[in-house]
Amino acid sequence: METEQVDALLLPFVRAADDVESERLLSSLITEHAAPIVTKIVNYKIHGSLPAASRGESVTEAEDVCGEVMLQLLQRLRHLRSNYASRPIGNFDSYVAVTTYNACDRHISRKYPQRRRLKNGLRYLLTHRAGLALWQDEQFKWVGGLRHWQTGAPVKRTETEAPAHGKPGATRRLQLLRDDPRAFARDIEVQPQWNDPKHAYELLSAIFAWTNEPIELDLLTGVVASWWNVTDETIEVDAGSDSDRQTETAGPQVVDTRPDAAIETERHIYLNRLWDEISQLPPRQRSALLLNLRDENGRGVVDLWMIVGIATPAAVAAVLGMTVEEFAGLWSELPLDDNGIASLLGLTRQQVINLRKSARERLTRRMKDF
Repeated sequence: METEQVDALLLPFVRAADDVESERLLSSLITEHAAPIVTKIVNYKIHGSLPAASRGESVTEAEDVCGEVMLQLLQRLRHLRSNYASRPIGNFDSYVAVTTYNACDRHISRKYPQRRRLKNGLRYLLTHRAGLALWQDEQFKWVGGLRHWQTGAPVKRTETEAPAHGKPGATRRLQLLRDDPRAFARDIEVQPQWNDPKHAYELLSAIFAWTNEPIELDLLTGVVASWWNVTDETIEVDAGSDSDRQTETAGPQVVDTRPDAAIETERHIYLNRLWDEISQLPPRQRSALLLNLRDENGRGVVDLWMIVGIATPAAVAAVLGMTVEEFAGLWSELPLDDNGIASLLGLTRQQVINLRKSARERLTRRMKDF
């Protein structure tokens, strides 16, 4: 019965009669099925979100992240073949997408901490300042713009703003902005205060007035970073001693050395019980808790239950009241701050805080014996 939980795409691999056949099928899964998904996401997150001047270096970065994801997938699938009953992958496409978004987010956070902080600041401004908004478009990408655009108000475009050839959904002005973060300044009078981060609202308003349509949050971050000269010192992820590298990549995603079997079993039982209790929380409490869940370094850890094999991506998405596609699109933005969660749930920031507090109090009561 357990095999019914495994994606049908993976069944020939996990049921292969010998190692030779399994390796052949594994190679096919990676190169023919996973690779296109990984490449598309990595190019968008690592390469496509950076201004043109920075893309030469980003090509190498994208290749490195792709290699990291492929290695993780190989390891996970090999483990799946020997242990698919306890740790099934119910939707391989979703698993690949979540793994890739996770890897991209870790890479950007490690190598571009200043850019990450800027992005968080813009997210706060878009969700906090009157007249602005942050939401997901039909492709589940986070975009920012004027609040009335979020309600579906029509945007009038001139002929020069028609969709760019070969780039469905992207207007010429957005493409100009992607190639040159200061493109909008050629058509309007530049104001001195735009160079001051204290006047971020004025700068965003000028950019939105010029594009006359929403802008992807990653692209908007790149534009503002260029305008304010926000740069990060180059950080080689693999530099340093072995202990440094282990610390930098430490977390629930990478577990090479196992603790004592009894301790590991106890942890698994605890996490399984905790997940059951979280699943029984009221829907909004679940979302307020999980969307903000983070480790001691501030990184989102909602994927913890997927890593240890307790819940599939589809199960986590269901607990959050989302489709798998919505969860995969949101993953790179986690953890969300209170304003981001409030915007997503249609609540106030204080309501989100109260919901999470209630969730924690209930979990504390239910888990006290553990």
